[in-house]
Amino acid sequence: MKRWWQRRTLKLRLAFWYAAATALVLMAFVWFNYEVIEHRLAAEIDRQLRIDFDLVEGQLGTAPDGRISWAVRGSHGDEGLAGMSAWFEVWSEDRQLLLRHWPVPESQIKNVPPAPEASTLRFHTMELERLFLRVMERPARLQGRPVVIRLYRDETEMRRTLREIIEVSTLGMPLAVVLAAIGGYLIAGRSLAPLAAMSDQARKITSESLSERLPNPNPHDELGRLASVFNDTLARLENSFAELKRFTADASHELRSPLTALRAVGEVALRDGIDPAALRDTIGSMLEEAQRLDDLVDALLTLARMEHGEIAVDREPLAVHDLLVEVREQLAVLATEKRQSISIDCTVGLRVTADRLLLRQAVMNIVHNAIRYSPADKRVTLRATGGESIIIEVADEGPGLASEQREKIFERFYRIDKARSRAEGGAGLGLAIAKSCVERQGGRIEIQSQPGSGSIFRLVFPGRAA
Repeated sequence: MKRWWQRRTLKLRLAFWYAAATALVLMAFVWFNYEVIEHRLAAEIDRQLRIDFDLVEGQLGTAPDGRISWAVRGSHGDEGLAGMSAWFEVWSEDRQLLLRHWPVPESQIKNVPPAPEASTLRFHTMELERLFLRVMERPARLQGRPVVIRLYRDETEMRRTLREIIEVSTLGMPLAVVLAAIGGYLIAGRSLAPLAAMSDQARKITSESLSERLPNPNPHDELGRLASVFNDTLARLENSFAELKRFTADASHELRSPLTALRAVGEVALRDGIDPAALRDTIGSMLEEAQRLDDLVDALLTLARMEHGEIAVDREPLAVHDLLVEVREQLAVLATEKRQSISIDCTVGLRVTADRLLLRQAVMNIVHNAIRYSPADKRVTLRATGGESIIIEVADEGPGLASEQREKIFERFYRIDKARSRAEGGAGLGLAIAKSCVERQGGRIEIQSQPGSGSIFRLVFPGRAA
């Protein structure tokens, strides 16, 4: 049953629930109205019975022989009972009938009601000769004599009214439920029409047409917000596919260069490889290209592992000064080759909570990039300050960056000077790796630079100085 229900369309299910809710509301409404009307009609009959009791009690008397008699005389000398619309009986405490007034002769009544069961006020209903009667039994005293007066009121009309209410409700409720189901189905179809349009459009979108978007006639309702979320997802997918295509093209280009060099050098060595010294140089060149190829593959694997969260982050308090000294010693030879110097401006006791390997990798790549692009006889400065955040800066005296270059500097395979050789300019992955290393630790990397005035790369980590 559950599977059958789940295979139905959403419009049909909404129409069913709408009809079911309507049926429940109507049933509750009819029941409430029935109870209210029945209570009020019964209360009105009971009120009439109380009035009848006051009237009857005031007109009853005791004859000299002890019989109960009707005290009011009619205009023709009778007892005046013909003008009474109520039926009543007078019973003694020992359950003896003293007086009875019915509109029909007693001989025509087949099932005469029994004597009152108790001498206390009581209301109840009885059926007599196809009539439903409301009965009130109430004790009274006639000239000091205790009696029980029973009065009757016909409630057939009340029951007919209640029956008509039930009949009308029984006939009208199915029609109302059917109309509610049809209306719910039409309303659901109209409300879900944008969803059908979105579904049709989504089927047409492929990896080659990610620029298309789902229709969104009303961005303010629930379906409109859903379409907006899907369109944002499509935009991110489009950007991801574009980055993947660009990454694939750049990676292929970068990998092809050392492979082409290896092949060219090898072919030359095979063709002219007679001189041992020349062969040695050729093998050295091939090893250099192989090392560049290995470094490029390692960088790509590092980026891929960071994006997939495969590199664990082990945060611990680190001495920032010692880390900067270690980076300077690692790159001192490269700086000396270009007659550059690396200075450190950092308090010895400053500490930061970070992953040592990732932070060292980030600072190393930025300093290496500063040495590579700064002219000879310049200085690279490493600074660190503490406060609300821990800030590590790498300042160089290079050519600086334009605004469009600052926006792209952290992209993979991006190089500022396209004319530089790859051996001199690198593959363009160092800053991308540095950015990933910093962000994996909850920090951010900023750049401050203007053309001709050098650059400052700023690593910001949240938290006070440890």
